[in-house]
Amino acid sequence: MKLSDILTRAAAIIGLEGFSVTEESSALTKLCDCANTIYSELVLEHIPLKNKEAVEFSGGKALYSDFTYRVREILCVRAYGAKIPFVMYPTYVEAGDFSGTGEVEYLFHLGTLAPDDDVILPPQFTEYVMAIGVASEYYYRLGYIEEAEFYKARFDNAVGNLTRRLKSFRLPPRRFV
Repeated sequence: MKLSDILTRAAAIIGLEGFSVTEESSALTKLCDCANTIYSELVLEHIPLKNKEAVEFSGGKALYSDFTYRVREILCVRAYGAKIPFVMYPTYVEAGDFSGTGEVEYLFHLGTLAPDDDVILPPQFTEYVMAIGVASEYYYRLGYIEEAEFYKARFDNAVGNLTRRLKSFRLPPRRFV
């Protein structure tokens, strides 16, 4: 799903006439800012984005600039199938004296998205869910609090339903007396 799809859907919900994601306008800038705010909120609070990749360690260190995405938190470092203890520093991760290629599992965030960028979310999140969040933020920034609350309630309800983990339960056996 592309950010432009979400913006187009949000513009339709809001009722912006003549909105286009291909030409620069103040409405496009506002909607992009709103979408980035909602996306950041969603990723930081509800759906942590996780990646696993092979990274080259030299002298026990791997720079964060060598990673594909911007690192938020390192979860695990593995080499030859075994976990390696590590320490996170502001610009690099240190894994003892290990040198070579290690597999690093980490949480990341994408930063600011442009209209042509792909939005990385689990498959259950549709552009409609994101669009109602964008509409909520848009109305809030314009000062339309009632409309903002309406769409925020819908967005929060949808996110809650999509991220909820259902607990399995077991029915105890019953006997007839």
